[in-house]
Amino acid sequence: MENLWIFLILLYGIFKGFREALKKKSTQENTVMEVLFFYTFFAFLITIPFSRDIFSLSVRAHIVILFKAFVIFAAWICAMNSIKRLPISLYCVTDMSRMVFTILMGVIFLNEAIGVNEGIGIALVILGVVLVNLFSGKGSDEKPKLSLFLLMIAACFLNSVAEVTDKWMLSSSISERWFLGTEIIRTEQMQFWYMLYLAAFYGLYILVTRQKINFKKCVKSPYIWMLSILFVIADRAMFIANTYENSTIVVMTLIKQSSVLITIFLGKFVFKEKNIAKRALCALLVVAGIVISVI
Repeated sequence: MENLWIFLILLYGIFKGFREALKKKSTQENTVMEVLFFYTFFAFLITIPFSRDIFSLSVRAHIVILFKAFVIFAAWICAMNSIKRLPISLYCVTDMSRMVFTILMGVIFLNEAIGVNEGIGIALVILGVVLVNLFSGKGSDEKPKLSLFLLMIAACFLNSVAEVTDKWMLSSSISERWFLGTEIIRTEQMQFWYMLYLAAFYGLYILVTRQKINFKKCVKSPYIWMLSILFVIADRAMFIANTYENSTIVVMTLIKQSSVLITIFLGKFVFKEKNIAKRALCALLVVAGIVISVI
C-alpha cells in the first residue's frame, strides 16, 4: 500500500486527459467563463456529502487555500482560452512544459532530489515538447501566436505553483511548515474549501466584468457535468497521493504526463485533428520518461 500513490496519480493523469478534451468540447458550446464557473460550482456541490469537520481549520489554513484557489483561478483562465483556440493534441503536449517548472520548484522549495532516472525522464519530456512544436504545420495546426504561447506558459507556471503548494500543505513528511506550523489539513477539508473559493472567484469575476451567462444551457450541458465529476475524483486522488510520505513532486509530475496519451487519442477520433502520428511519437517519449523515472 505504500506505493498506492503511484496508481492514484496515474488515475489523476488519465482523468486529466479526458478533462482536457471535455474542456475543448464544452467551450465549443459555451463561453470560457460559463464553463469555468459552472464546472467548479457543480464540483463543489458534489463534494458536500463527502466532506466532514470542515469548520475546524485555522484562519492561516484558509489563507493558504485561498492562495491556491486564486492561483488556479488565474491559471485556468489562461489555459481555457488556449484550449478554445488551439488543437487539443497540440495544446496538451505543449502543456507538458509545466513539468519543468514544477520539478524546479520541488527541488528549490521542498528540497527534493533529482536522480539519474528522473533526469532522463525530464530530458525526454523536454525533447517531446520541442519536437511537437517543430512538427506543427500550417492551417488548422498552425503554430500558436505569441499571445497564445504566453498564455500557455503562464498557465503552466501557475499550475506548477499550485501543485507544489498542494504537496507542501498535505505531505505527511513535513512536520512543521512556515506560516502553517504543525496544523494538518485533511484532504476532504482541502477539497471542500478550495472548490468553494475557486467557484467564488469565477462568480465574482463574472459579476465584475458583467458577462452574460446562459444558466439553462450550462445546467443542461452534459460536458460540464462530466467535467465536474472527473474534477472531484481526480483531485481527491491527487490530494491523497500528496499525503504519502514517500511520494515526491518530481515523480508525481512525471506520472501526470500520462494524460497526453488520452488527449491525443481523443484529438484524433473526436476532433479529427491532423499531425496526430507525430504528436503521438512525442508523447511516447514522455511515456518512456515516466517508466524510467518510476522503475
